[in-house]
Amino acid sequence: MSLKERYEDYSTLLYLVPFVGSLAYAIALWVQTGISLELPASVYLTVTRDPIFFIIASLAVLAGLVIELNGTEQAARRAKLLSLSNTLQSMAVASIAIAVLAALYANGFTDIGGTSSDFVVGKYGLVFPAVLVLMSYFITVQFRAESLVSRKVLAVIAMLLVPASLYEIGKRQTALGIGIAFVLLLIGLGLYLAPERKPQEPQKQ
Repeated sequence: MSLKERYEDYSTLLYLVPFVGSLAYAIALWVQTGISLELPASVYLTVTRDPIFFIIASLAVLAGLVIELNGTEQAARRAKLLSLSNTLQSMAVASIAIAVLAALYANGFTDIGGTSSDFVVGKYGLVFPAVLVLMSYFITVQFRAESLVSRKVLAVIAMLLVPASLYEIGKRQTALGIGIAFVLLLIGLGLYLAPERKPQEPQKQ
């Protein structure tokens, strides 16, 4: 096995830390509360609100990026950065999909209101994918002023404001906090999923 392949294997293991780690963490908590057919909402919220696990998961992904980039030849690093950006975005989509499915499972796949509430209250289930998207953007972006107000950056900012609005506004008015958080979530997802407009080429005279 070449050194490059070893670096790729190490980085892959680190990329799996957020997913395998959250599963192992949830199972350990689930066993403590008593295994049942339905995932307890308390288990979901404990995992998705744990700042230590969030930091470990984020650092693991960052370490994986560094290792994989260091194992790439200098001439191929630009192309590698684009590939890593796509990997991070795929991980973000997978992460948010798993969080939504877990919230649905914790609410019996029928209580949509409870699912939405748990998903928003479990803030790192939303913040972690946003961090991944932000990483994917900044490893490839050219740091120009107009780049900082691109659609994807605004989408990430909107999603990062979701837990802040929920907790800060929700402390005073719960319904208003959840409402604003839901609107910000829709705006963030809409901005991120909407296709970027290509600049129009000037017409030839």
